[in-house]
Amino acid sequence: MLPPASRLAACLLAAALAPLSPARGQGVLTPADSAILASQPLKRLVLAPSLLRRISLLAAGLDREVVLCLQGTVTGDTALVQDLVMPDLVSSTADRVQPAPCGAGTLAVWHNHPWAGPDSSFGVKTPEDLCSLSQPDLRTVVADSIPFAVVSVGRARGPIVCWWRRVQAVVNRHVKFLPRFPRQWLERPSLAGLADSAPKPPAPSVP
Repeated sequence: MLPPASRLAACLLAAALAPLSPARGQGVLTPADSAILASQPLKRLVLAPSLLRRISLLAAGLDREVVLCLQGTVTGDTALVQDLVMPDLVSSTADRVQPAPCGAGTLAVWHNHPWAGPDSSFGVKTPEDLCSLSQPDLRTVVADSIPFAVVSVGRARGPIVCWWRRVQAVVNRHVKFLPRFPRQWLERPSLAGLADSAPKPPAPSVP
């Protein structure tokens, strides 16, 4: 379950990406996969509080999927995303979106999953379950070269945000869906909890 509120506040500002480990819907790592995982230069994603608030507010009001290109700066193995650009959308429905490609300098691609209730065909029982990458999502992430993918679950009781390294999608590209990883997601009870404050330094890298 979720950690205490004080620990969540720290996660809100900077979260270390956890090592890839098998879980429901995830593939088993091979030695070659582990080598790919270790070779990626960017291992951590930091969401600036102001950006997190904006994407959470947007997700809360949408009944169809959209895409945003998240931009920022890189320091060592850490990407700090602070701004966003919305690309042209070829099509957009409640469960799928086809955007134009994000531009150069994009560090993460964000899209939303509107919560519409449980779906037994995909094993979705709660809004947290919807914070995952579907097969179409995985194909898009794998085909691109952008380091991170971010998903927000909107129209739920509060903001839910998850993120994955692109290499995690590559390693698990054959699964039906890729759920959230234990240390790569956060949830707040309400939008009011998203305070605008300066980001704290990220925690030490986890390979």
